[in-house]
Amino acid sequence: MNYLLSILRFLVFIPLIILLFSFSTIGIGRTSVYAEFDSAGNYVCNPFKKELETNIFISVVNQINQQLEFYTRSYPNSTAQEQHDFIMKYQKTWDVYNKSKQCIEALGINSDEVASLSEHVKQTIAVPEFGLFSSIVVTLAMIGSIVIYRKFS
Repeated sequence: MNYLLSILRFLVFIPLIILLFSFSTIGIGRTSVYAEFDSAGNYVCNPFKKELETNIFISVVNQINQQLEFYTRSYPNSTAQEQHDFIMKYQKTWDVYNKSKQCIEALGINSDEVASLSEHVKQTIAVPEFGLFSSIVVTLAMIGSIVIYRKFS
């Protein structure tokens, strides 16, 4: 009977110990980043936690870089305008990015030394959103310069 009880304990406790150990090691190597938000859902800078604010900024920059990288891998023939439209539709992410950047810079931390957007993201967000309007502006500028040239020559 004692022998049966010890085997039963072994069969119950060993799987429990293994299960608990596996749950305790799942999060190792991952750093969770939680920003502070007010009751309206707006990002709030915490001047007393520089390391937290730095981690939030790094996390947001990595998220933006990864979003565009994933999009370009999924749609390799996408135009610069399509990539621009895709990355700019994440306004909440951009809001947190801008506020987090302002926060760490106000804390005296150089945001470019902490993390920076990839060159591809920088080029993508720089695409002007003129569409057909740009050709109209160029045409009007050329006509205006010709009129002014003829008037003063």
